[in-house]
Amino acid sequence: MNENILELRNISKSFGETKALNNVDFYLRKGTIHGLLGENGAGKTSLMNIISGLYQPDRGTINIHSRKINKLTPEIAYSLGIGMVHQEFRLIDSFTIEDNLKLSKANIFNKNFDDAYKKYSDIFSLNTDKKRIIADLSVGEKQKIEIMKLIFNNSDIMLLDEPTAVLTPQETEQLKIALQKLAIEDEKTIVIITHKLKEIKEFTEALFVMKNGEMVSKFIDSKSTSTKELVEMMMGEATTYTVKKDNIRSEIKLKVENVSLKDPMTNIKILEDINFEIQGGEILGIAGVSGNGQVELANLISGINKIYEGKVLIKNEDVTGEGVKSRKKLNFAYIPENRLGVGLAPGVSVIDNSVVREYFKTKTALHLSKSKTNKYLNNLVDKFSIKSGNPKAEISTLSGGNMQKLLMGRELTINPEVILASQPTRGLDVNSVDKIHQLLVEQRNNGTAILLISEDLDELFKLSNRLLVIFEGKIIQSFETGEMDISKVGLAMAGING
Repeated sequence: MNENILELRNISKSFGETKALNNVDFYLRKGTIHGLLGENGAGKTSLMNIISGLYQPDRGTINIHSRKINKLTPEIAYSLGIGMVHQEFRLIDSFTIEDNLKLSKANIFNKNFDDAYKKYSDIFSLNTDKKRIIADLSVGEKQKIEIMKLIFNNSDIMLLDEPTAVLTPQETEQLKIALQKLAIEDEKTIVIITHKLKEIKEFTEALFVMKNGEMVSKFIDSKSTSTKELVEMMMGEATTYTVKKDNIRSEIKLKVENVSLKDPMTNIKILEDINFEIQGGEILGIAGVSGNGQVELANLISGINKIYEGKVLIKNEDVTGEGVKSRKKLNFAYIPENRLGVGLAPGVSVIDNSVVREYFKTKTALHLSKSKTNKYLNNLVDKFSIKSGNPKAEISTLSGGNMQKLLMGRELTINPEVILASQPTRGLDVNSVDKIHQLLVEQRNNGTAILLISEDLDELFKLSNRLLVIFEGKIIQSFETGEMDISKVGLAMAGING
């Protein structure tokens, strides 16, 4: 297919003094699966927001279906067949699958809904009735419904942001096959934005690479371009970091005994009989598809939730029923999945968020000197390669990746004895991920006990000394380093205990 369904030429966009996009060219060919790569802050999100009509470019031209668009708004983008699946699902949980797929006035399958639902259910391997409530679906099933929404709303251009982040390896393979069918049979034009280089090479036909707000490579062949070449295009010389797992371990520093948790409204168990212990110098990984109790487990270990059955011990001290402060006094660090709201305070400045741990230490912490706080932030910025801009600006002005690096830096600089890291590298580019991995391994080598909760199996396989799989609130299988197999772990994540 040689027809360009969308063309952006010389697109520039600035936010104050920050130039997000600089003379960017981007085009999509009909019936092709494209990949968009770039490190954090490269401009990918700004570019997608312009295509979606959320941002207006400062200059440049936009052509869609060979028609020049003078002002692209979300409504116009929608009417022109542009749709996006975001990382956070936008489904109505109390409605059925059919209700969610029929909500839009743009729905093209109202008259023959059953036939269309059968066709696309088969393509996406969605073996469930149209009358099922969204809240009862697995995360993988919800992801399929989100993409089907675009099809039912007649979206010819489908923008997918990290579409495999919540999927098992088996579901990821199913999605790849489904998208390829959509491109071939329905001539859908698809853009995949992801940090998983292996997957983007397998899923896509052509790649665009961004760096510092500029498009540095256009429409390069996915299969013939190596991972090393892609990394070098994004950020210069590629580095690889191998984790050795023969380090010395010490005494048990974190212990979870017979922990169970019920939903107070329904009395249904969210966690059931969770048991594990972690030695100093060990990384214990928790694998599982999102929504299987990981957030609740992290909340009770960190002290956010104090009402549950069982015990949590840190450094042999029982902290069951204690709050966050009691754990911090025991040199416990928490990197939460929800970086903005739990890890970082929205509406508060970058510099105040960077020193928030100091407020727990002394009564005079509220009067920390300006020079000391500036020095502390500058050290974090240098050590963790944080692009922070104005330190007095609200934390939300940072990109997601830079917020995560600030949070990680703040928690790790205290040299904690126990770390709970939940999705620590989600949304980070390759070099940033590698940096975070090195920092966690350095902490492990210093004798820290680390609980790593992640939906990224490559990350878990790389870092973990042992791996537990959680499914519907239960630990259903455990793996030692030498036993880890992506197929077996993936099946366990789907509830199949081999």
